[in-house]
Amino acid sequence: MSPVVPVKRITITLVAALAATLLPAFPASADRDRPGAPGLTIKETRSHVRAVGPGFVLKLSPRGLDVRIDEERFGDPATGNPIERQTINLTGLTLRPFECRNGTYTIRTGTFKRTFRVSRFAKRPAPYTDGFATGSPGIFTPFLGELDGTVTDADGRTLRFLISDLVQEVMTADGFAATAPIHGLFIDDEGRVRDRISLIGRFNSGPDGQDATYGIEDRGTCRQIADLPYGPGSERAVVTGPLFVLPFSAPVTVLRKH
Repeated sequence: MSPVVPVKRITITLVAALAATLLPAFPASADRDRPGAPGLTIKETRSHVRAVGPGFVLKLSPRGLDVRIDEERFGDPATGNPIERQTINLTGLTLRPFECRNGTYTIRTGTFKRTFRVSRFAKRPAPYTDGFATGSPGIFTPFLGELDGTVTDADGRTLRFLISDLVQEVMTADGFAATAPIHGLFIDDEGRVRDRISLIGRFNSGPDGQDATYGIEDRGTCRQIADLPYGPGSERAVVTGPLFVLPFSAPVTVLRKH
Protein backbone atom coordinates (compact mmCIF):
# COMPACT_ATOMS: atom_id res chain seq x y z
CA MET A 1 0.00 0.00 0.00
CA SER A 2 1.28 3.45 -0.87
CA PRO A 3 2.54 5.52 2.08
CA VAL A 4 0.00 8.20 1.16
CA VAL A 5 -2.90 5.77 1.54
CA PRO A 6 -2.72 4.85 5.24
CA VAL A 7 -4.82 2.10 6.79
CA LYS A 8 -5.62 4.39 9.70
CA ARG A 9 -8.39 4.30 10.83
CA ILE A 10 -11.12 2.33 9.12
CA THR A 11 -11.37 -1.34 8.18
CA ILE A 12 -13.57 -1.99 5.15
CA THR A 13 -14.93 -5.26 3.76
CA LEU A 14 -16.22 -5.04 0.20
CA VAL A 15 -18.93 -7.43 -1.02
CA ALA A 16 -21.21 -7.71 -4.03
CA ALA A 17 -20.29 -4.94 -6.44
CA LEU A 18 -17.59 -4.44 -4.46
CA ALA A 19 -30.46 12.29 25.74
CA ALA A 20 -28.29 15.17 25.63
CA THR A 21 -28.00 17.06 28.94
CA LEU A 22 -24.69 18.95 28.99
CA LEU A 23 -21.99 17.95 31.43
CA PRO A 24 -19.28 20.36 32.56
CA ALA A 25 -16.48 20.38 30.01
CA PHE A 26 -13.42 18.40 31.02
CA PRO A 27 -9.97 17.98 29.44
CA ALA A 28 -9.02 14.80 27.65
CA SER A 29 -5.96 13.97 29.75
CA ALA A 30 -6.80 11.72 32.68
CA ASP A 31 -3.63 9.77 33.46
CA ARG A 32 -0.44 11.50 34.55
CA ASP A 33 1.62 8.43 33.60
CA ARG A 34 0.01 8.15 30.15
CA PRO A 35 -0.56 11.68 28.82
CA GLY A 36 -0.45 10.70 25.14
CA ALA A 37 1.10 12.94 22.51
CA PRO A 38 1.62 16.68 23.01
CA GLY A 39 -0.04 19.16 20.69
CA LEU A 40 -3.67 17.98 20.85
CA THR A 41 -6.21 19.21 23.40
CA ILE A 42 -9.83 18.09 23.68
CA LYS A 43 -12.80 19.38 25.65
CA GLU A 44 -16.15 17.65 25.51
CA THR A 45 -19.66 17.49 26.92
CA ARG A 46 -22.36 14.96 26.12
CA SER A 47 -23.17 16.62 22.81
CA HIS A 48 -20.26 18.94 22.01
CA VAL A 49 -16.56 18.37 21.33
CA ARG A 50 -13.82 20.90 20.65
CA ALA A 51 -10.39 19.66 19.55
CA VAL A 52 -7.39 21.90 18.91
CA GLY A 53 -4.37 20.39 17.20
CA PRO A 54 -1.34 21.55 15.22
CA GLY A 55 -2.88 23.87 12.65
CA PHE A 56 -6.54 22.93 13.07
CA VAL A 57 -9.63 23.44 15.21
CA LEU A 58 -12.53 20.96 15.11
CA LYS A 59 -15.97 21.42 16.63
CA LEU A 60 -18.57 18.66 16.78
CA SER A 61 -22.22 19.20 17.77
CA PRO A 62 -25.65 17.91 16.68
CA ARG A 63 -25.67 20.74 14.12
CA GLY A 64 -22.62 19.41 12.31
CA LEU A 65 -18.85 19.18 12.08
CA ASP A 66 -16.96 22.44 11.74
CA VAL A 67 -13.27 22.12 10.82
CA ARG A 68 -10.84 25.00 10.31
CA ILE A 69 -7.37 24.21 8.94
CA ASP A 70 -4.43 26.60 8.78
CA GLU A 71 -2.34 25.01 6.04
CA GLU A 72 0.79 26.94 7.00
CA ARG A 73 0.67 25.46 10.50
CA PHE A 74 -0.93 22.06 9.88
CA GLY A 75 1.45 19.44 11.26
CA ASP A 76 5.12 20.23 10.76
CA PRO A 77 5.70 21.96 7.40
CA ALA A 78 9.47 21.87 8.05
CA THR A 79 9.50 18.14 7.25
CA GLY A 80 8.80 18.91 3.61
CA ASN A 81 6.07 16.26 3.52
CA PRO A 82 2.86 17.52 1.87
CA ILE A 83 -0.61 17.73 3.33
CA GLU A 84 -2.57 14.77 1.98
CA ARG A 85 -6.33 14.75 1.39
CA GLN A 86 -8.62 11.82 0.62
CA THR A 87 -12.37 11.22 0.57
CA ILE A 88 -13.84 7.73 0.91
CA ASN A 89 -17.43 7.22 -0.23
CA LEU A 90 -19.04 4.94 2.38
CA THR A 91 -22.31 4.47 0.48
CA GLY A 92 -22.75 0.88 -0.64
CA LEU A 93 -19.86 -0.51 1.42
CA THR A 94 -20.37 -3.37 3.84
CA LEU A 95 -19.00 -2.07 7.13
CA ARG A 96 -19.07 -3.34 10.69
CA PRO A 97 -22.15 -1.84 12.43
CA PHE A 98 -21.84 0.42 15.46
CA GLU A 99 -22.97 -1.38 18.62
CA CYS A 100 -24.20 1.16 21.16
CA ARG A 101 -26.22 1.20 24.36
CA ASN A 102 -29.42 2.36 22.67
CA GLY A 103 -29.15 0.64 19.31
CA THR A 104 -27.11 -1.02 16.58
CA TYR A 105 -26.46 1.22 13.58
CA THR A 106 -25.51 0.26 10.03
CA ILE A 107 -24.03 2.87 7.70
CA ARG A 108 -26.18 3.47 4.62
CA THR A 109 -24.72 6.65 3.15
CA GLY A 110 -21.82 8.91 3.97
CA THR A 111 -18.29 10.12 3.38
CA PHE A 112 -15.02 9.85 5.27
CA LYS A 113 -12.81 12.89 4.64
CA ARG A 114 -9.17 12.52 5.70
CA THR A 115 -6.53 15.23 5.96
CA PHE A 116 -3.09 14.37 7.29
CA ARG A 117 0.60 15.11 7.21
CA VAL A 118 3.34 12.55 7.85
CA SER A 119 6.12 13.92 10.05
CA ARG A 120 8.50 11.03 9.35
CA PHE A 121 8.58 7.45 8.11
CA ALA A 122 9.42 5.13 10.99
CA LYS A 123 8.17 2.00 12.70
CA ARG A 124 6.08 2.45 15.82
CA PRO A 125 7.12 0.36 18.83
CA ALA A 126 5.36 -2.82 19.96
CA PRO A 127 2.57 -3.70 20.45
CA TYR A 128 1.97 -1.90 17.12
CA THR A 129 2.27 -4.80 14.70
CA ASP A 130 4.40 -5.38 11.61
CA GLY A 131 1.21 -5.61 9.58
CA PHE A 132 0.12 -2.18 10.72
CA ALA A 133 3.58 -0.77 9.92
CA THR A 134 3.35 -2.14 6.38
CA GLY A 135 0.03 -0.45 5.72
CA SER A 136 0.76 2.76 7.62
CA PRO A 137 4.51 3.48 7.65
CA GLY A 138 4.23 7.20 8.38
CA ILE A 139 3.97 8.93 11.76
CA PHE A 140 0.84 11.09 11.66
CA THR A 141 1.35 14.61 12.97
CA PRO A 142 -1.61 14.90 12.67
CA PHE A 143 -4.43 12.83 11.11
CA LEU A 144 -7.84 14.53 10.86
CA GLY A 145 -10.87 12.45 9.88
CA GLU A 146 -14.46 13.63 9.37
CA LEU A 147 -17.36 11.21 8.87
CA ASP A 148 -20.86 12.41 7.98
CA GLY A 149 -23.79 10.35 6.77
CA THR A 150 -26.82 8.26 7.67
CA VAL A 151 -27.34 4.97 9.48
CA THR A 152 -30.33 2.73 10.08
CA ASP A 153 -31.13 0.95 13.33
CA ALA A 154 -32.59 -2.54 13.81
CA ASP A 155 -36.11 -1.16 13.31
CA GLY A 156 -35.22 0.49 10.01
CA ARG A 157 -35.25 4.04 11.36
CA THR A 158 -32.76 6.46 9.82
CA LEU A 159 -30.44 8.60 11.93
CA ARG A 160 -27.67 11.01 11.03
CA PHE A 161 -24.16 10.31 12.26
CA LEU A 162 -21.28 12.75 12.73
CA ILE A 163 -17.85 11.44 13.78
CA SER A 164 -14.43 13.00 14.29
CA ASP A 165 -11.47 10.63 14.05
CA LEU A 166 -8.13 12.12 15.09
CA VAL A 167 -4.55 10.97 15.60
CA GLN A 168 -1.59 12.91 16.92
CA GLU A 169 1.74 11.03 17.00
CA VAL A 170 5.16 12.28 18.04
CA MET A 171 8.40 10.32 17.70
CA THR A 172 11.68 11.71 19.07
CA ALA A 173 14.93 10.35 20.46
CA ASP A 174 13.17 10.21 23.84
CA GLY A 175 10.44 7.84 22.64
CA PHE A 176 7.03 7.64 21.00
CA ALA A 177 3.69 9.13 22.04
CA ALA A 178 0.23 8.98 20.50
CA THR A 179 -3.25 10.29 21.21
CA ALA A 180 -6.07 8.75 19.18
CA PRO A 181 -9.56 10.10 19.97
CA ILE A 182 -12.81 9.15 18.26
CA HIS A 183 -15.94 11.18 19.03
CA GLY A 184 -19.33 10.82 17.41
CA LEU A 185 -23.06 11.48 17.65
CA PHE A 186 -26.06 9.51 16.40
CA ILE A 187 -28.92 11.98 15.95
CA ASP A 188 -32.60 11.18 15.39
CA ASP A 189 -35.01 13.09 13.14
CA GLU A 190 -36.01 15.35 16.05
CA GLY A 191 -32.41 16.44 16.63
CA ARG A 192 -31.90 14.37 19.77
CA VAL A 193 -28.63 12.53 20.42
CA ARG A 194 -29.50 8.86 20.87
CA ASP A 195 -25.94 7.55 21.34
CA ARG A 196 -22.48 9.05 21.46
CA ILE A 197 -18.93 7.87 20.88
CA SER A 198 -16.17 9.07 23.19
CA LEU A 199 -13.07 6.87 23.00
CA ILE A 200 -9.57 8.26 23.52
CA GLY A 201 -6.55 6.02 23.04
CA ARG A 202 -3.18 7.01 24.51
CA PHE A 203 0.29 5.52 24.13
CA ASN A 204 3.62 6.53 25.66
CA SER A 205 7.00 4.80 25.60
CA GLY A 206 10.68 5.54 26.00
CA PRO A 207 13.36 4.94 23.34
CA ASP A 208 12.86 1.72 21.36
CA GLY A 209 9.50 1.16 23.04
CA GLN A 210 10.88 0.87 26.57
CA ASP A 211 8.38 1.06 29.45
CA ALA A 212 5.41 1.33 27.09
CA THR A 213 2.08 2.27 28.68
CA TYR A 214 -1.20 2.48 26.81
CA GLY A 215 -4.94 2.45 27.33
CA ILE A 216 -8.31 3.77 26.22
CA GLU A 217 -10.70 6.12 28.01
CA ASP A 218 -14.43 5.63 27.39
CA ARG A 219 -16.93 8.37 28.21
CA GLY A 220 -19.57 7.38 25.66
CA THR A 221 -22.19 4.73 24.91
CA CYS A 222 -20.60 2.92 21.93
CA ARG A 223 -17.78 0.36 22.19
CA GLN A 224 -17.08 -3.13 20.90
CA ILE A 225 -14.23 -5.61 20.37
CA ALA A 226 -13.01 -6.95 17.01
CA ASP A 227 -10.04 -8.68 15.42
CA LEU A 228 -8.19 -6.38 13.01
CA PRO A 229 -6.48 -7.50 9.77
CA TYR A 230 -2.96 -6.41 10.77
CA GLY A 231 -1.52 -9.78 11.72
CA PRO A 232 -0.68 -11.39 15.06
CA GLY A 233 -1.15 -8.94 17.91
CA SER A 234 -4.06 -7.05 16.33
CA GLU A 235 -6.74 -9.33 17.78
CA ARG A 236 -9.38 -8.12 20.24
CA ALA A 237 -8.88 -4.42 19.57
CA VAL A 238 -11.33 -1.81 20.84
CA VAL A 239 -13.41 -0.50 17.94
CA THR A 240 -16.59 1.42 17.28
CA GLY A 241 -18.24 0.24 14.08
CA PRO A 242 -15.55 0.11 11.36
CA LEU A 243 -13.19 2.46 13.24
CA PHE A 244 -10.48 1.29 15.62
CA VAL A 245 -8.96 3.30 18.46
CA LEU A 246 -5.56 1.58 18.79
CA PRO A 247 -4.62 -1.27 16.41
CA PHE A 248 -4.07 -3.80 19.21
CA SER A 249 -5.78 -4.95 22.40
CA ALA A 250 -5.66 -2.28 25.12
CA PRO A 251 -7.24 -1.87 28.57
CA VAL A 252 -10.30 0.37 28.83
CA THR A 253 -11.13 2.77 31.65
CA VAL A 254 -14.75 3.94 31.86
CA LEU A 255 -14.43 7.44 33.27
CA ARG A 256 -18.04 8.57 33.36
CA LYS A 257 -21.37 6.87 32.89
CA HIS A 258 -24.12 8.50 30.85
